[in-house]
Amino acid sequence: MPLPIIIAISAVAAVVVILVLIWLVRIIAFRPTADKAKQLKELNDDLEPAGFAYNMKEDYFYSLKNCWQREVGYCRLYDEGSPFFNMIMDCEPITFSYGGKRWLIELWKGQYGITTGAEIGIYNTMREDIHSEKFTGTFYEPISDAEQMNLSFVLRKNGKVLLKRKGLHWWLTAFKLGEFSETNALTMEAKIKFPNRAMCWAFVNGLMRTGYRPQEFSIHFKTVTIYFDKPHSPQPVTQEGIQEDVVQGVNKNNCKLYNTVTSRYTDTLDKLEYLKAFAPELYEIMMHSLYAKGFFSAFEWIIKIIHGHRPPKPPEPPKPPCPPCPHPCPPCPPQCRPCCPCPPKPPCPPPKPPCPPTETCTESQPADAETLRRINSRQKAPSAHENSGHDNEV
Repeated sequence: MPLPIIIAISAVAAVVVILVLIWLVRIIAFRPTADKAKQLKELNDDLEPAGFAYNMKEDYFYSLKNCWQREVGYCRLYDEGSPFFNMIMDCEPITFSYGGKRWLIELWKGQYGITTGAEIGIYNTMREDIHSEKFTGTFYEPISDAEQMNLSFVLRKNGKVLLKRKGLHWWLTAFKLGEFSETNALTMEAKIKFPNRAMCWAFVNGLMRTGYRPQEFSIHFKTVTIYFDKPHSPQPVTQEGIQEDVVQGVNKNNCKLYNTVTSRYTDTLDKLEYLKAFAPELYEIMMHSLYAKGFFSAFEWIIKIIHGHRPPKPPEPPKPPCPPCPHPCPPCPPQCRPCCPCPPKPPCPPPKPPCPPTETCTESQPADAETLRRINSRQKAPSAHENSGHDNEV
């Protein structure tokens, strides 16, 4: 072998050895954060975009109530596509009708990547079934906050309690990290408290139509307890035979790898902090073991179909016209009544006839008494004042 090639190989090997030594030194020198509250916050900050959080006290992962998965609803295709995302689980969908809606309450238990877990989900719809080239069936929508119910379950593995969870929810979940399980080793005791007896019995009828016998469930007032061991409903064809074996083989190896790499630590927060620092690829596997966005992005086409079938919103009614302006106030009445018109004045009396000419008396020939008598008989006698004047004149 030529000397330059030997030198090059030796240099590369030396670099690799140095990097390995540095990596080993860093691993040995690594100390997890002593502040558990800080560790928990950092982990939940990483989990929140995925729609999950970690319960430090009970050591399990769980779905948030207002996670983004609430917007994507549910259809049978989700269960069919689960094995392609390393999820092998028993599915038990219970359907029934109540209150003018078609309801679905489904139970799940099984292996979710490098976690073992269980779920209870509640959905309903008022839509008609979808008929398309890719899918024909019912698409269920998330329930409202007012429709959420008190749920609880206990998950056992080979008879030993593995997980417990309860709460008012629409999708109650719990997942144990680093735990590998075959589905037939898991049993689930699920409790659902309904808002009234009518809905409770509608669900029980759906349960019996699915194939449950009286000894596999119990009723106490408005609460139904289901003992979920082997599913009675048909299971997804993608979870049968060699497909299930291959997926479970990958899950089992990943669980072993996780437990081996983190064997120095017993606390889950310490394990994950260590993984994030020195094995980020395995940390990402853990993050995607749950329902990651990549799972639902494979079904975006059906979400678009749903939105396309969504009835348009009715037009908003026109706003009523503004009320007419109020009429102006009537004029104020006059304070004083107008005076009545004065009656017309009577016409003036006709003028008096002119006085006849009078004979003048002379001083040389005074009038005798007979003459004065005749004059007075011809004209009206004057008033006393006039007579006085006349006498004076005479």
